[in-house]
Amino acid sequence: MNRIFHLLKKEFLVISRDVHAVAVLFVMPMAFILIMSLAMQDLFSTQSPVKIPLLVSDRDGGKPAAALLKALRGNASFEVKDIPATWTDAEAAAALNDADAKFVVLIEDHFSAAVRDRKPRAGKKPLVVLVNPVVGTQMQLIVQSVLANALGKVRIEAMTKEMSPLLALARIDPRTFRQPSEAHIEMRFVTRGEQRFRAPNAVQQSVPAWLVFSMFFIVIPISNTFISERSQGTLQRLRSIRLSRGILLLGKMLPYFFINLIQVALMLLVGMYLVPALGGSALTLGDSPAGLALIAAAVSFSSIALALLIAVVARTTEQATTLGGLLNIVFAAAGGVMIPKFVMPAVMQKVAELSPMSWGLEGFLDILLRNGGVRDVLPECLALAAFGAVMLLLTAVILKKQFEGSVSP
Repeated sequence: MNRIFHLLKKEFLVISRDVHAVAVLFVMPMAFILIMSLAMQDLFSTQSPVKIPLLVSDRDGGKPAAALLKALRGNASFEVKDIPATWTDAEAAAALNDADAKFVVLIEDHFSAAVRDRKPRAGKKPLVVLVNPVVGTQMQLIVQSVLANALGKVRIEAMTKEMSPLLALARIDPRTFRQPSEAHIEMRFVTRGEQRFRAPNAVQQSVPAWLVFSMFFIVIPISNTFISERSQGTLQRLRSIRLSRGILLLGKMLPYFFINLIQVALMLLVGMYLVPALGGSALTLGDSPAGLALIAAAVSFSSIALALLIAVVARTTEQATTLGGLLNIVFAAAGGVMIPKFVMPAVMQKVAELSPMSWGLEGFLDILLRNGGVRDVLPECLALAAFGAVMLLLTAVILKKQFEGSVSP
């Protein structure tokens, strides 16, 4: 115990002299959490103040066209601007770039007649949408769906007016045909247990994602101190007093384990208090402190084990920084840190399951978002523990060979 105490004391002294590397572990995730939480809050919000710019040209001028325009202006997702009906298709297309808009809706001059027709006519469509090529497929489908819904309401309105005498005889209220489809749809999120529902938001994605990413970035200070001690002969002097590899690795792990736990506490506080103070959503911690502590400890263990392996493999701090940074970026990109897994295609979601960062992120989301507990995060914790154990075993084997190779005959 006396050796462990002095070894830990030495490690904390070394860490205190490398303040810049340690500061990166706190400043970097804080910056990412603040930027991404505030930048993506409208993407995750169901009541986003950001509106899709929509240019509309009413070439018809009839009542059905006016009804369609009213429906579009009443949609909170659109910012509708009128353009002259005399403009040609080419002029409307040019306005798409000049006004930095996303779509141009052309209500053709035969729109009213097409709405009243019970059979669609062949030829040019009564409603044409010009799309900016930078718009993603998802937004195109949203606009197409909204326009189809609005057009359907206009057609039903026209039909109910024509059939109003028959509906009156049948004692049918025409307003039943005008109810929006959304009135019959219930959005229900699934959580674990019978606990209260908390809607997902940007901060609940950003905080655990960038927290896991920064915990794996522990490779920078660990590799700096380890490689520095190896080049200065410190490791050989420790070995000369019969210090076992297990004690040596334990002395390296414990200080950084505490640093990672401080990271977790600080970044959670940032999500709970600093992000909402700047206008974002507040982070909620879930109902299982034990589960939160368990997944944090598992991520910390696996990240430190990986960092130690990189530290013993690399010969210089530059090699360690390059190798560690590359692995972290690959794990983060594939594991749902940089890009949320739910927007990935099915194949990439399968690939993401191979990343240890994905295991840690899913564990945090189990607690913060899905109302999970200790039992729910056990699979991720066991996977992270197994990963860390393999990394430690490889580290011990390589370290043994390095010690044996450095012993003079």
